Amino acid sequence: MNRTDALRRALAAAIALTLTACAGQSAPVRGAGAAAAPIPADVDSVLPRADRGRAKGVEGAPLTVIEVSDFQCPYCRQWTETTYRQLDSAYIRTGKVRMVFINYPLPNHPQAYAASEAAMCGGAQGKFWPMHDRIFAAQREWSGAADAARRFDAFATELGLDMAAFRDCTANDRVAQLIVGDALKAAGGGINGTPAFIINGTRLMSGAVTFDQMKSELDAALASPAPAPPPNR
Repeated sequence: MNRTDALRRALAAAIALTLTACAGQSAPVRGAGAAAAPIPADVDSVLPRADRGRAKGVEGAPLTVIEVSDFQCPYCRQWTETTYRQLDSAYIRTGKVRMVFINYPLPNHPQAYAASEAAMCGGAQGKFWPMHDRIFAAQREWSGAADAARRFDAFATELGLDMAAFRDCTANDRVAQLIVGDALKAAGGGINGTPAFIINGTRLMSGAVTFDQMKSELDAALASPAPAPPPNR
């Protein structure tokens, strides 16, 4: 058993009691309204770069949408191929939404952890979202394949990544802290299926929701007045 398989199995054991199969259903969120805690820059330069890389959109956008996803989940691929593209055009690129991706590789998806690792290692080189798109687009090709990691390596080559750095990142589990932290945070927050979306830390949407459904929630949140600041004392 290699180290990646060991990490995947340890993660599966840690969250097995709190999640179900990929079914697009989630329990109410409890404390899962933010991304993983910031990684100190002096721990490993790969970690803060990978952490920053999975955020998309302008800092200070009025809304933050956290996407809790599993690269091997067909519902997550469905959402990415439909709603995400419209969301990106209408809300992220226009400065209304900042999107943060949270990894939730479910135990019944044996290649999901390696896919998360490839995406996050791509993020360490500023290519999380291109890798994200490539992995989801090819999900039917690598899902269930014994050579999935080799295919992710090929995607990295296609995207022009520094392959020595990418292979070091994946072979030595440089981003494991982020992936495991993401999954445990999601499980601890009561999320037990993918995909799930948390809007501004308060509103949970579960499953491969349509663009119209998400638009309704986002427009309502944008129209809501910001909470008043606490009085000076």
